[in-house]
Amino acid sequence: MLQTSPDKRGTILSAAFDVFINYGFRKTSMDDIARAAGMSRPALYQIFRNKSEIFRGLSRSLLESTATEAISAFHGAKPFSERLYDALDVSILSMHRKIDATPHGMELIGVNEEIASDIEEEWCQSLIGVIAKGIEEAARTGEVSLEPLGVDAHAVASIVMQAMEGMKSNYLRGKPIEDDVRNLVAFVSNALTKG
Repeated sequence: MLQTSPDKRGTILSAAFDVFINYGFRKTSMDDIARAAGMSRPALYQIFRNKSEIFRGLSRSLLESTATEAISAFHGAKPFSERLYDALDVSILSMHRKIDATPHGMELIGVNEEIASDIEEEWCQSLIGVIAKGIEEAARTGEVSLEPLGVDAHAVASIVMQAMEGMKSNYLRGKPIEDDVRNLVAFVSNALTKG
């Protein structure tokens, strides 16, 4: 595989995102992506072998971006419960809103499960780390306390992500989960601030 600049890959992934949301994964061709990226199909094949590889690259890029946004949410000056909600909102809920707004959102979620579930699992582990660091920082400043619960920040973060995963089935059935997420955040925040 040829070395390519991050900008060229980014251009392709951005173009692919637009094509996938407008036509769906199954109906999208490499020609469609090449045209949207302003390049020839042979040039596209020098960078990506097929549209599954492009989809995986897009999935990784989007998920990494949301993890970075979650880190930023924890650096705000808001109370811990709001920072936790904001981190979940920018990393999970906002992505679901974007997908919901597209005509092929449910298909793209299914394709992600088929060909990029390993990337999503890595991202989940990364997000657990982000949330754990946010909790650790709040504990370091005395805003929350882990000691009365007898757990560490990683355990709490894992529970939060497992709860979010549990809510996924409601989301996939078209039920809004924002209120459930707010309740989860309130429960976790109250548990960590009662000492």
